[in-house]
Amino acid sequence: MTIYPLAKDGVFWTLQGEGHLRGFQMAFIRLAGCSVGCAQCDTDYRVDDRVSVDGVIERLIAVTPTRSRDRWAWITGGEPTDHDLTPLLRALRSAGFSTALATSGVRRMIPPVDWLSVSPHGNALVQRYGSEIKLVDGLGGLDLERWHSENPDDSNDFMYRYVQPLTIGGVESRSSLQRCIDFLRTRPNWSLSRQDHRHWSVA
Repeated sequence: MTIYPLAKDGVFWTLQGEGHLRGFQMAFIRLAGCSVGCAQCDTDYRVDDRVSVDGVIERLIAVTPTRSRDRWAWITGGEPTDHDLTPLLRALRSAGFSTALATSGVRRMIPPVDWLSVSPHGNALVQRYGSEIKLVDGLGGLDLERWHSENPDDSNDFMYRYVQPLTIGGVESRSSLQRCIDFLRTRPNWSLSRQDHRHWSVA
C-alpha cells in the first residue's frame, strides 16, 4: 500500500490563483517534504499526516463542492516529484479528476497528467517541457535576465510562459513586480502572473 505524507491541511478546495488556470476551481493535494528548499519559500511543507491513496481520494471528494465532469486535482508540495506519484495519479483518473502537477523542474519526468506547471527554483531546469513555465523573480536566487540568457525560449517547450513577482510573508514585493514588468517589455511571448488567491482571501 502506498502512503503519502501530507502537509498541514493537505487536501483542500480553492481557486487557482496563478498561471494559465487562474480562477479554475481546484482540489489541492499538498504533499509534504521538499528536496529543493528555498529561503524565500512561503509554504509549510512539514509532514502533518500520512494517508493511503484511498484516503487521499476520500478527502478529495469530501472537499470538492461539485461532482461535475470538470473536477480538477492539483498536486503540489514541497516538491511532489520526490514521491512516486503513479498510484495517486491512477486513482485520481479512476475517480474522474483531471490532474495538474506543480514541480520545480529539478528532475526530468513524463507524468500522465493533464496539466504540468514548472516553476524553477533558482536557475537550474531539468524538466524542459510542460503546459506552462512560471519564473518567480528572486525565488531560490532566480534572476530573470540571467535565467533567460541561459535558457532561451527555443531551448525549452512550454505552451505558456509567465513571470511572477516574489511574495514574502503574504506581501508582494514592489521591486520584484517592477523587475517582472521590465522583463516583459522586450519579451512578447511572456505574460505576468500574480498570487491572486491572496486578494480573493482563499487558500
